[in-house]
Amino acid sequence: MVEILRPTAIGRLEELGVNQDSSGVSIGECDPQPQFEEVNTIQRTKRLLPYNHRVMLAASVYLEYIQGQRGLPPQPSYFKTDPYLMRQTYKLALGTFHYIQVIEDLLLDTYFYSNYVQFRQCQSLVAVMLYNLKLLGFKAPRAYQCEFGETVREVQEVHEALLRFKTKFHAAFARCRIKCNAYQEDLLMSNDVRIRYRSCVNTPRHVRVNTLRRNKDQVIMTLENRGYTKIAPLEPWTPFSFYCDPLIEQLLVFSPDSKDDLTNFALIQDGSLQLQDKSTVVAASILHNLISPAGSSSNDDVIVTDIGTGNAACYLAALQGKEGSVLAFGPQPDATEKLLAKSDTLNASNVHIVNEPFLQSSCKDKIFKGVRGILCNPPSSLSGVVDIVELVVEEGEKILPAVAKGPCDTAQLPKYVTAQYLTLKHALSFPKVTSVVYFTRSIHPQESEHVIRKVVDELNESSDDSPFRLVPVDSAVRESVLTNDSFYQPLVNMKNVPPDISSKCLRVMPTAELSGFFVATFQRMAVKSSTILERALEKGTLGGDPGKASANAKKHKKNKKPAKKPKGETAMDPTTASMIKVRGKSRKSAKRK
Repeated sequence: MVEILRPTAIGRLEELGVNQDSSGVSIGECDPQPQFEEVNTIQRTKRLLPYNHRVMLAASVYLEYIQGQRGLPPQPSYFKTDPYLMRQTYKLALGTFHYIQVIEDLLLDTYFYSNYVQFRQCQSLVAVMLYNLKLLGFKAPRAYQCEFGETVREVQEVHEALLRFKTKFHAAFARCRIKCNAYQEDLLMSNDVRIRYRSCVNTPRHVRVNTLRRNKDQVIMTLENRGYTKIAPLEPWTPFSFYCDPLIEQLLVFSPDSKDDLTNFALIQDGSLQLQDKSTVVAASILHNLISPAGSSSNDDVIVTDIGTGNAACYLAALQGKEGSVLAFGPQPDATEKLLAKSDTLNASNVHIVNEPFLQSSCKDKIFKGVRGILCNPPSSLSGVVDIVELVVEEGEKILPAVAKGPCDTAQLPKYVTAQYLTLKHALSFPKVTSVVYFTRSIHPQESEHVIRKVVDELNESSDDSPFRLVPVDSAVRESVLTNDSFYQPLVNMKNVPPDISSKCLRVMPTAELSGFFVATFQRMAVKSSTILERALEKGTLGGDPGKASANAKKHKKNKKPAKKPKGETAMDPTTASMIKVRGKSRKSAKRK
């Protein structure tokens, strides 16, 4: 049961949640082909609007959710009709959270609550509005007007009280900067959050062409008629421009100023275009190329271990064509409903939902007999994501507490690492699967190389006749996405990363143009001819005494020594080893007994 919002403030918010913008014109329906001057003028005008009462109220509620003071609130009605105000709400809530310690110090230093005791009941609203006042340089802004020109009494009272203290706040903020030696305001934030803020300035927007609806040429023609300009990948951005990604044929990259326009674009609404991060597109493309080297559609089934937003599953459905099926695991009812609606919009009829956790599935179930590839995308810390506002827009408000704490927050890493290891091990246990792609959007080696190191060590000790082996990621993909100009390099400790593992995997550090992610590929090796002969002798299909052949085979397996660990390998980080908990006893202890 979702917690109800405060009746005094949020009840008022619901009353004001109409499908109109600040000019009173309905924007629920989007003109498919408006003129360029109209699009550009609308966007620039909306960016000059101040935060209104509805944004202040919604941001204060989301701040409480980020801080763990309440459950997930219902989404305000204006989110569906005004993407600009939706993004401003997320930015305001996240910005307030990152400056919350400074804001609390300002309130204590100025004795604000001693003068206004009644506002202790709405401290989150006070914090949000004080953060907004800081953004304005502690100067009196225009009145926070709602869409009808009305005002919410609670917001107006806090606004007037903060303006009376604006000089004191300004002086207290200056003292705080002197005390912290912060010659720039963002130095008051933690180092990792500051790096993320600086990296996400003017980030482009990646959009995938859904070939199940329209082909790429039709989409480009519609965009140009709308007023967008197609440029080359290395050309500087122009207003409302885009270019075709050189690696992924179906991927378009749009200029930063087009984010709000794209959200309500007709091609987005009818499923011809899909807002999707490039990292998930790359991971799905790598898996498809492994099971279909020619790049054509495949009649094999694939599995997506975590349903997430459904973007990866729907893209795999487009790559597979109508012949192959995509099985997406997701026991969450809300995620299942969203994927069903998204698959209908995107015309991805070959996406099927398995309503159970992936770890509880049986690899010998008959429904998996046609599965040849698995995209192993367990939940991660999402520390590689640069533009967290766009991530929240894409994946929903549920991830706000996880992404708000900064990329260096490691409190939840043990939980993630254990689940990632078990998920990858289970994916490698499917007998008919030939290719597995492990994918995380994390910068921490504990969630990437160290998990792969543990799994590879166990595969080397395995007696499986046709085991999986870690294979290098396609060199063309590696060369197209790797970069050395990431601000995140000082945040990652790569000392204990095994070189033999890192050389075969793909680690992309976050930049201003691309979020960070990690990809590792596993392929099943072919069965040796000697092993086939031994099995035939055991069954007696080649003549002779089956019992004697079976005894010789067992004797041969008993005397077989385990594979030695190659020289030069680096031991796993002790911290990571303690995170991974494996049930059962080791092979050595079993042999001793």
